[in-house]
This record gives sequence, C-alpha cells and structure tokens, in this order.
Amino acid sequence: MKTLLISDIHGNLPALQTVLDNEVYDEIIVLGDIVDYGPFPGEVLDVLRSIGARIIRGNHDHAVGYGVDCKCGEATHWVSVWFRENITNKLLSNNDKEYLARLPLFIERDNALFVHGSPSNPLYDYLYPWIGYKEITEKISRIVTSRKYVFGKTIDKHRYKRIYVGHTHVQFMLTIDSTQVINPGSIGQPRDGDPRAAYAVVENDTVIFKRIKYPVEKIIRRYEELKIPDPYYSFLKQLLLTGRLPHR
Repeated sequence: MKTLLISDIHGNLPALQTVLDNEVYDEIIVLGDIVDYGPFPGEVLDVLRSIGARIIRGNHDHAVGYGVDCKCGEATHWVSVWFRENITNKLLSNNDKEYLARLPLFIERDNALFVHGSPSNPLYDYLYPWIGYKEITEKISRIVTSRKYVFGKTIDKHRYKRIYVGHTHVQFMLTIDSTQVINPGSIGQPRDGDPRAAYAVVENDTVIFKRIKYPVEKIIRRYEELKIPDPYYSFLKQLLLTGRLPHR
C-alpha cells in the first residue's frame, strides 16, 4: 500500500495537480485545510472528491463550513479573514461548505492517528518541531475525550506508533519516546523557506518526504484576475514565491 500524504492545500490547484500528475499511489489522505488563501477552493474540492481522497477537517475548512473564525496565527490571520469573507465564501457553493463542515477531525488506522493540529486539539494546536520535548509530549499525550467530535466517536486513549499532523506548513519528522510525529508540510503554501510543494509518501512503513516545483505563476495570475487588492495580493504573492511569511 502506497499512501500519498498531503496537507494544507489552501486552494492551490496548480500545486495539487502537479503532485497528483507526478505520483503513483493507492490512496491519498489529506490532513486538512483545503481552502482559504488560494483562489481555486472549489476546483481543489472537486479534484479531491473525484479521486476518492480521505480528508480531515482543518481549521480553515471548519471556519468556512461553520462561518466562524479560523483562529490561525497572528501573522496570517488578517489575510485569512479578508480572503475568506471576500473570496472563498463567494467561490464555494452551499453544498461545498456543508461538505467541509461534515469532514471528520481525525482518522485512526493501524496504530496511527491522522489529524490536522494535534491529538489534544485537532483543529487549532500547532506542533512545531522546535517547541520542545515537554510541550510536544503534552500535546500528543492528552487525547481528546471530553467531546464527541465525529459521528459520536472520540479518539482512543492508546498510544500511537505514529501521529501524522499538518497545520504548521513545516515539513518534519521527530520521535517522542516511542511515537513518531510526522508532518508532510504544505502542498499549497509552504512556510519553511522552500516554495516548492511539500508532501510525503508512506510505503512499506517507510516515510519519504518530497518537494516538487509547480507553476506558481498560474495561481498568481488567478489572483490578478480576481483583482485581489494590496496588501493582500503582495503578501500572498511573496509568500508563494519565497516560502516564507512576509513582514507587514
């Protein structure tokens, strides 16, 4: 079984399509954040549904699906709010928004947990590799049991061999005691200094990180067609071209 593991597409159809065109896989798992920031949210949804991808709900998907705040980091929150209200919500149908709202918050399989943020806070936790052993241990050990998140289910309390996360837009793998924490990075909006689409392939219990160049000019051209004003246009363009968060 070869699994294509992707996260944080953020409406970037050219990046998604490039990865799909260059990989052979048996299944695809998406660790959330299909929409926001990018100008092709509906097209990305259509592609993922057409190939039978298993999709987890991210905080931006949740925000669009339920009409609430995304609670993302301060550096991008202002862009996110404007883009969601003025672009994403107008490009998606009501059926699309209902679909996002129904997405599960986690997938459990073969002693592995797939989640957007962390086991203790599936939507909003940031698991950066540099936050320290103690904080990461707390975030992966405190499993959500106080709320029924998905169809009456809660996350099991047993310790996982692997926990796959997204949300940070940073590609990494580290081991905390006996648990591997793996982030494939962001396909649509990397923020680790490498603007190429980031993803991972899992085959025969081996995780392989990958990067691939995609036609970023197509998404920038679409921003221009939609007449995205500054400072939003300049911020998003620079982020896509550099793979780093611009300074305001």
